[in-house]
Amino acid sequence: MFAFEVEYLLGRSFAGDFRDRSVSEWPPHPGRLYSALAAAHFEEGGDAGEKAALEWLERQPAPMIRAGIAGEAETVQAFVPTNYPGDGPPAVRGKQPRYFPMQGPSEATVYFIWPEANPVAEVVAGLDRLASRTAYLGKACSVVRVRAAGDVPEPNYLPDAAGEAVLRVPGPGRLADLAWLFQAGQQVSGGAQQRYRQIDGNGGTTPVESEFGQMVVFRRAGGPGLPIEATLTLTEAVRTALMSNAGNGGPMTDLIHGHNGDTHCAVAALPFVGREYADGHLLGFAVIVPRKATPEERRAVLAASEGLAERGLHIPTLGNWALEPVDMDAIQFNLRPMTWIRSSRRWKTVTPILLDRFPKKNGPTAEEIVARSCIRIGLPQPERVEHGPYSNVQGVPPVPAFRLRRSHVRHKQEEPPRWGIHATLEFPVPVRGPVLVGAGRYFGLGLMRPEQEAAGERD
Repeated sequence: MFAFEVEYLLGRSFAGDFRDRSVSEWPPHPGRLYSALAAAHFEEGGDAGEKAALEWLERQPAPMIRAGIAGEAETVQAFVPTNYPGDGPPAVRGKQPRYFPMQGPSEATVYFIWPEANPVAEVVAGLDRLASRTAYLGKACSVVRVRAAGDVPEPNYLPDAAGEAVLRVPGPGRLADLAWLFQAGQQVSGGAQQRYRQIDGNGGTTPVESEFGQMVVFRRAGGPGLPIEATLTLTEAVRTALMSNAGNGGPMTDLIHGHNGDTHCAVAALPFVGREYADGHLLGFAVIVPRKATPEERRAVLAASEGLAERGLHIPTLGNWALEPVDMDAIQFNLRPMTWIRSSRRWKTVTPILLDRFPKKNGPTAEEIVARSCIRIGLPQPERVEHGPYSNVQGVPPVPAFRLRRSHVRHKQEEPPRWGIHATLEFPVPVRGPVLVGAGRYFGLGLMRPEQEAAGERD
């Protein structure tokens, strides 16, 4: 066996996907690692032993990979002068957008594993020297430490022609191609590609992902306090502000108001719950983007969300909130996206699930209605549904304490009543959040929290 260990020293990966530079690449592609090793080789003048080691590596099959879950992506867009032949001096050049995607994975160390490889000592020594001179993967700020590894964990990405992930890999002749590009001062080409299948690291299937993806989180920095029972009051105000920021018409408006009948953005209130002394007060909220949103739609959501931090949030009859955007390292644990997106088989309600119909003695039961709601939004059918008026999450009040009906702006009326329940759902396979279930999910009702909690939580 031979393996490389790559540790992201800042806990962050700064690298764009080769198909869409505005999207973070994860896991890091074997081809990216190979190019970084080759660059270290060229920059030192091309030692013959290192060249032989790289040629040995390019002849190996695609490696297995062990990588954590990608964190919440953040993409900065900037406009920079072009640098094409004939552009002239910088002062007269045009500008084009460049993207700088970043995310912090759940595990800072990645392993590239060739389980059947048996390199001679000279090859191992050459690759280890190259690894010691490899300082980054992706952008120069994506600082890494690379070394040949002995003990490695179980891989969770396997080469598979039927897999969904497409990764760049080295192949025979790759070093020669990179040498020509390096000497010509050209950018690295994409190279060969390989499909990969993701598993859970224990031989099981990859977690099922919910319909929702990126969370754009804001903290209340000032303004009147609100309890979790007022979730709808807050989320309605946020939705109104987003629509105002987005303007009229176009796919962005559809993604917020959902009048196209398809999935759209959800707004979830984020409370202080699940901890000792938790009282359920609202710490802030998240604008949650559907996974199926295009890169252009995601950027439009981010643009509309930026206006929230700039202008604050007006909550009718209550006052105004000053807002601060927060990231995955927020001090308050319930404001960290990873709190709500990490994989688990058991999920518990933080806000009540609104059933889309009333249970009846002869069916459907509440359990059946919840199960159908899960299936309808792409989740597995729960193996077990435990429900009642009380949540199993500390700090969450019972169902009757919540406001469960939204105001209809058009008719100045409230929605017809619906049945609300707290529930614990147990799925047959791990599910990755954010998870919101039921008729009120786009307004933060049916928000669920994974059962497992990590050490070092603080609110």
